[in-house]
Amino acid sequence: MKIVVTGAKGRIGAVLVDYARSQGAQVLGVDSVGRGSWREQYIAADLTDTGSCYDVLRGADAVINLAAIADSGMFPNAHTFQTNMAITYNVFLAAAHLGVPRVVWASSIQVNHTVPAHRPVRYQYFPLDEAHPVDPQSEYALSKYLGEQIAEYFARDYGLTTVSLRFTDVVTVERWPSLPQAIPPDLRYPIPHYVHIHDCARACYLAATAPLPAGSHTLAFIAARDTHVDMPSRELIARYYPDAELRADIQGYQALISGRRAEEAFGFVPQYSCRS
Repeated sequence: MKIVVTGAKGRIGAVLVDYARSQGAQVLGVDSVGRGSWREQYIAADLTDTGSCYDVLRGADAVINLAAIADSGMFPNAHTFQTNMAITYNVFLAAAHLGVPRVVWASSIQVNHTVPAHRPVRYQYFPLDEAHPVDPQSEYALSKYLGEQIAEYFARDYGLTTVSLRFTDVVTVERWPSLPQAIPPDLRYPIPHYVHIHDCARACYLAATAPLPAGSHTLAFIAARDTHVDMPSRELIARYYPDAELRADIQGYQALISGRRAEEAFGFVPQYSCRS
């Protein structure tokens, strides 16, 4: 199986490339960093250029698109939005025209809770799931929300199998020893979500290889099964989100985000907990 990983030099991408190859996949890494090398199966490309997308996706069985400006505040807002939208659309368009049957791409929890929030965030219920209304509050978050609509469109109108992964706070190996952590005294505090970077890589691979219906769009949160703060979950809800309905018996430090969709759709169950 040939998988193209865009954003291959990024935080998740570099780990994913190694993991996918360890599973026996033929992987072409693509990023805008440095120069390409056929020996390393890496090519440098600007994916805001449509023709470059066609070149790098040709012959792939799946593409995992992690290429993007990774957050707000790195570049001017208009540049962040336009770059992310161009990359996302170009990758889906090239896949559709070239007959690449599956596109997995990185969305974000920030469609639900932008960090930092520009205004108070209200949740209707916990655990949060994919049906909950979204509230993107930055150009970065908006680019991720609209990317989900692009994925839906290409599944519905072009017959692609698409997967949008709403990654929560991605924790690197270097940062891992600092968890769990104290909760900041901020009324705009986001849901204390996280996921280990190795779980991210495995989720991407499963989403690209598990049996899924043609023409379907799967939207799924990728999160650990617990929080990464030292406040019990029910106390946290009572303090920050007292109006939210509790739809499950959340105990201890159990996560406020549901991982059921990812588990049922493509078999992803997080293996890492900051309390293990």
